[in-house]
Amino acid sequence: MDHDDNMTFTISQVAKMLGVVPATIRNWEKNGLITAKRSSSNYRVFTLDDIEILKKIKEYSVEKRMGARAIKLLLPNNGDSDIEQYVEQQKEVYYSKKLISKKWREIRKQQGYTLEEVSKAVDISTAHLSKLENGGNVSLDILNKLAHFYRENPLYFMEPTAQENHLVRKGCGDPIKLSSAPGMEMFSLIAMREHMMYPVLCIVEPGAGSLAPHTHNGEELICLISGVLEYRLNDDPPYILHPGDTFYHRGSDLHCWRNISSKPAKLLWVHSAVAR
Repeated sequence: MDHDDNMTFTISQVAKMLGVVPATIRNWEKNGLITAKRSSSNYRVFTLDDIEILKKIKEYSVEKRMGARAIKLLLPNNGDSDIEQYVEQQKEVYYSKKLISKKWREIRKQQGYTLEEVSKAVDISTAHLSKLENGGNVSLDILNKLAHFYRENPLYFMEPTAQENHLVRKGCGDPIKLSSAPGMEMFSLIAMREHMMYPVLCIVEPGAGSLAPHTHNGEELICLISGVLEYRLNDDPPYILHPGDTFYHRGSDLHCWRNISSKPAKLLWVHSAVAR
């Protein structure tokens, strides 16, 4: 250990500070969560800043049981890190071209709104809304706000299936081309152009999920196939879902959820666009 402004600690010393074994820190490094510096003798050494990062890694990995992929999104790039950083990243990542921009204009005119009325309601500029209606990218945050304003599910604004079919075989669901939720894959389980339900198969990496509390139109039902979910609803204590559990709520309930198991979770998510 050095005794100057560049104080460093050995891996054994750091492991003792954190309450883990050195092999755990080596595993974190192997997974790309941190890169240890090396001494002149080629031993791993850690600065005080490194130790702060390692404390966060322990919190996310051990206490919150997040996977490496989700942890990487939470680790600091400029000296600060928090769950809100991940939420903001979700808001800023854009949906793919599978969204049909013309539907924004169609539904606005069908419901009798002007550009100015809608832009004011969802708190974006009229120019921004006009750009979206003409093929511009839309963020997760704005998509949810617009869908909620028009009382539609966000999936309503995606391309319809190429060919209608009453049967969707295992592994043949149309991928929902969204890049808005890191650590999640989504597949449509319905192959009809006109429908009131939106059944989706979700595969969720550890620590990932729908992390930003939100509301929307309609009703939701989740059936957990594998993994463990932490579901937060309004001001209720957290609900912990295990395989075989189902969870229902109205879209107007403030909700968010995440996979708290150490392995990918699989769940059936069904949204009904019309709430009673």
